[in-house]
Amino acid sequence: MKTVVLGAGALGSIIAGHLTRAGEDVTLVARGNRAEYLRQNGITINGLAEFNAACPIVTNPSQISEADVLIVAVKTYQMNSAISGLSHVRFPCVTSVQNGVRWYEQLSEVFGVANVIGASALISGEMAASGEVSFTYNGCFEVGEISGESTVRVQDLSEMLQRSGVNSASAANILTVQWSKLVAWVGATSLGLLTQLETYKFASDSGCALVWARVMREVGTIAKMKGILLEDTGPFPVKIVVNESEENAVLALQELGHKFEATAPDHRMSALQDLQRGQRLEIDETMGHAVDEARRLGIPTPTLEMCYNLCKGINENL
Repeated sequence: MKTVVLGAGALGSIIAGHLTRAGEDVTLVARGNRAEYLRQNGITINGLAEFNAACPIVTNPSQISEADVLIVAVKTYQMNSAISGLSHVRFPCVTSVQNGVRWYEQLSEVFGVANVIGASALISGEMAASGEVSFTYNGCFEVGEISGESTVRVQDLSEMLQRSGVNSASAANILTVQWSKLVAWVGATSLGLLTQLETYKFASDSGCALVWARVMREVGTIAKMKGILLEDTGPFPVKIVVNESEENAVLALQELGHKFEATAPDHRMSALQDLQRGQRLEIDETMGHAVDEARRLGIPTPTLEMCYNLCKGINENL
């Protein structure tokens, strides 16, 4: 399949690099200094994988006329301007590695709802100032039709990613997968930004874990009101946190903190990495979208709203 990866940050580079190394037909859309660096040096990955791959780089999306797959890997706040440059291309399969769930509607508006599939990417990496990318977590890049239907395009994309070395699976319940990640992500990102601590530190602290649990439970209520079942995602105990007592929720998150301390003591939420680099944060399209959905459904979310307003204040004063 001919694949276009839009965005050459950490995740876009990891995916494009792996596909290129595996011999797939892939083009990476990049811009500015990053594009020039990649043209001269290729994509260098270290950490969970160690390799360099020379991937074709395009800076002008109008040069792309056709492809089978589009994987969007830009920041959520860059979405509209980034995809507008590819609106002339008919992609039979479009998806995203972005945080949140709003991206599905945005992609559907530009490329047509019939061409967009759901996804949830539990993979992570960090780009060094040198331009190399550290591949830090290879959980699973799950893809699936929103309808739950099993289709060839979902299976083909999942198998291509898996062959390349990016863990992937097709999911019949992709809405559950997406919202379960959102429940965990919004809470963890809030605490990461507000405490500016490594993940294990805020997770293992009883007070921080309590705030995290309350955010998760409030976002979980939004999902339940939309009729979406929730499940554990990656290392995050979503079901215990949203379904059991607040005390059990806090204990489960503290236990997660102890696991992070033992296995990934240096782990920081990606939003915290952005903050420490002075970069704009993904707030409105993720936390803000959850707040909007809660208001639309008439669900009180006091802890979520407080965290959103604080994080938004941080973002607006960078």
